[in-house]
Amino acid sequence: MIDRRSLIGAAAALPLFSHAQSNAPIRLGTILPVTGFGASYATLYRTALELAINDINSSGGINGRPFELTVEDDQFQATQSVMLFRKLQSNNNVTVLGPLSGTSWESVAPLANQMKMPALCWTALKSGVSARPYALRIHPPNDTMIPEGLAEFKKLYPHVTRVAVAGDEQQASGLEAIEQFSRAAKELGMTVVATTEFQTRTTDFSSVAIKIRASNPDALLSNGLNAPTLGLLKELETQGFDKLIFCDASVWAGGFIQAVGSAGKNVHSVGFSTNEIRVGDAKYNSFVERYLKRSAETTTMPQPANVCNTSLAYDAVMMVAEILRKGSVGPNTSVDQMRELIKNGFASVQRWDGINKVAMRKSGDGHIQGHLLKADIQQKMWRFALPPNQRLDKPAAAAST
Repeated sequence: MIDRRSLIGAAAALPLFSHAQSNAPIRLGTILPVTGFGASYATLYRTALELAINDINSSGGINGRPFELTVEDDQFQATQSVMLFRKLQSNNNVTVLGPLSGTSWESVAPLANQMKMPALCWTALKSGVSARPYALRIHPPNDTMIPEGLAEFKKLYPHVTRVAVAGDEQQASGLEAIEQFSRAAKELGMTVVATTEFQTRTTDFSSVAIKIRASNPDALLSNGLNAPTLGLLKELETQGFDKLIFCDASVWAGGFIQAVGSAGKNVHSVGFSTNEIRVGDAKYNSFVERYLKRSAETTTMPQPANVCNTSLAYDAVMMVAEILRKGSVGPNTSVDQMRELIKNGFASVQRWDGINKVAMRKSGDGHIQGHLLKADIQQKMWRFALPPNQRLDKPAAAAST
């Protein structure tokens, strides 16, 4: 027998249920190394992602629907990245932000197209592995960052003619960086006198350092994540190596700059942003101020936090938000419909003007002009090595592809 009072109660609840559905969250997934080897990267970028989502939600969300962030931990393992990408797809996330490393992005990008699941990367340095229309990377890869940074390095230090190259052979971006270093050095009139490789979790760098020293270079060109690069540089310092060092953008992010200490006195990298104020760029300066304040209040990151490319994580969220708003997402827009909107947005975007000005390449990678950075070991922050009027503004040739 049907209980009339229950039926009346259910009918009364229908408007509330309908209202809840109209404001149902839009789920964004992100793959970060929350624990283990790369945990500091997760804290760095999660802070920026949450700042962006809070900004969107406080201004009414996507036509009344808030963003909700789902964070998955891949521990910097490509196999985990793939598994978690599948999980986020099955759990009704409309897009996946990340993963971070070149090895993981190389694995996830083709999968995104197979599964028709949009993925947006704001990091990862290995070039040639993005895959439109579903997999877009707004961060510039090594094929532009290394030549652009090394060109300014040569401009600042014209006496450098002999270079040694060291790189992490275990990371996809590491093997590529070794090739990019050699190619860019040759084009700038430098000779590679030694090449040595190591692995991500190497802890004893004595033999690598000995080989580098024995080659007697004017400078070292090095690739590697923060932990192995710190190990290598501290070993070189112990062995009395006092030469210029140029690292690819792997060390620009994360806690390297706070941890390197005296071993960083000769260290340079390449990037497109620092903690420094930009004259006439109120949008960027506001982000830096807010990011530093939030990281100090909500994280245990060493202070001052390294802003590096965190603004690009913020831009990634804002890009997805703009695509969905322009697609007139409403209370009845399904997950599949939103994924299709995002995919079409990824396929058509030619330029993104957010905190950063990103020109999209045919390859599905972004381009932002890279500049030489110098480690300020006293203030524990990166600084542009050249003043604005001396920086090179001509993009690497690969940026047009």
